[in-house]
Amino acid sequence: MSSENYQYMKPYGDEGIKIIEEMNEHHKDITEFALDCIDIDDNDKIIDLGCGGGANIEKFLKLTKNNVDGLDYSEVSVSQSIKKNQEAIDNNRCEIIQADVSDIPIADGQYDLASAFETIYFWPNIENAFKEVSRIIKPNGRFMIAQETDGNNPEDETWIHKVEGIRVYTAPELKEYLLNAGFKSVESFKKEGDYILVVIAQK
Repeated sequence: MSSENYQYMKPYGDEGIKIIEEMNEHHKDITEFALDCIDIDDNDKIIDLGCGGGANIEKFLKLTKNNVDGLDYSEVSVSQSIKKNQEAIDNNRCEIIQADVSDIPIADGQYDLASAFETIYFWPNIENAFKEVSRIIKPNGRFMIAQETDGNNPEDETWIHKVEGIRVYTAPELKEYLLNAGFKSVESFKKEGDYILVVIAQK
């Protein structure tokens, strides 16, 4: 895998910082649609998995009065998320953790909502990762996945070949993996006139 392609999977160095900044900007439409698909309560405790540059943590902090945490396995992503949300961290409303979704160092049943924006493409053994997500969510908690493609965009093949090590999932595939991982219900939302897909699973 070339260094450029690997940056999308696990950003590092100065180039990684640039990639994170680009992703923060590029993902705005996806985030906007995703937040239209879900109701967030003032008391919801949230974690953003694969938090990248921390832009979505910043948005969630405005939607709940509870804590919003982030997790990413890229050291650069963690440092950029901390930088972007330093005030919330100083006020004990946010913690950024460097870890892998396949082995999350968090106790069971901690969060009302976990989110994953444009990141599950890179998750190995996705069903096991989903089980880990389910484990850290409270009973009746939710897991929201947001991605720019529903797996049916003819242009997917172009960037799949450009960025190695990724897999794109359709809504039915995600539903099957999520139900197998122990979630009890799964809803899908597709942006009209676009391929943006949001999947919300409830524990």
